[in-house]
Amino acid sequence: MKTPAQKLIIFIFLILPLLGFSQTRKISGTVLSFNKYPLKNITVNAKKAKAEVLTDEEGKFEIDVKKNDVIRINEPVFVEYSQKIKEEDQELKINLIFENNERNINRAEEAGYMTREDLEYGLEHLYMENNIFNNFVDVFDAIEYVLPEVTIINENGRRGVLIRGYKSMEGSNTALTVVNGVIVDDISYINPVNIISISRLSPAATALYGARGGNGVISIETR
Repeated sequence: MKTPAQKLIIFIFLILPLLGFSQTRKISGTVLSFNKYPLKNITVNAKKAKAEVLTDEEGKFEIDVKKNDVIRINEPVFVEYSQKIKEEDQELKINLIFENNERNINRAEEAGYMTREDLEYGLEHLYMENNIFNNFVDVFDAIEYVLPEVTIINENGRRGVLIRGYKSMEGSNTALTVVNGVIVDDISYINPVNIISISRLSPAATALYGARGGNGVISIETR
């Protein structure tokens, strides 16, 4: 039979991990657009803590998070945002990327995120601040973000893109890369700031490249 002391030790070992797992802390932040204009009425979610708050008039928020939590923002006129919280994170600065079209401009104004005047000024003069690719170190980081089904590999001393499910029995395993409609063997020169879009071509579109597109085709549009 276990002694009271032994029972206490067992209880401590059982309960402490549960307490640590459930422990939450506060984290604050500011949500902006064009790295300039505060966004109000934006819903900020903490996945693990199952917490949800709205940003105030100055775009600020405070929310409960758990260890290794993930902050998510999914508003219809902005690119979906997701960030894993680190232990050292105390205050976040989040820049949402506006998806530019006339319908979204109207929706943003109606939702009260920001004024139409600020939004139109940002779209005309602050393009670089509304480019999601501006956040990446190089073109390969940008590709991995946009296309989670790919892996960046080093093949024959050169980095390339491997699409899951494709594997050549001979020759290269990397996908064909097309920049502004032109086949390019090495895309490392591309500055992420200049990227407009990244996409993976459909099988029908890939067929246009014949055998060269056998490992899939990644299309990059730049300005």
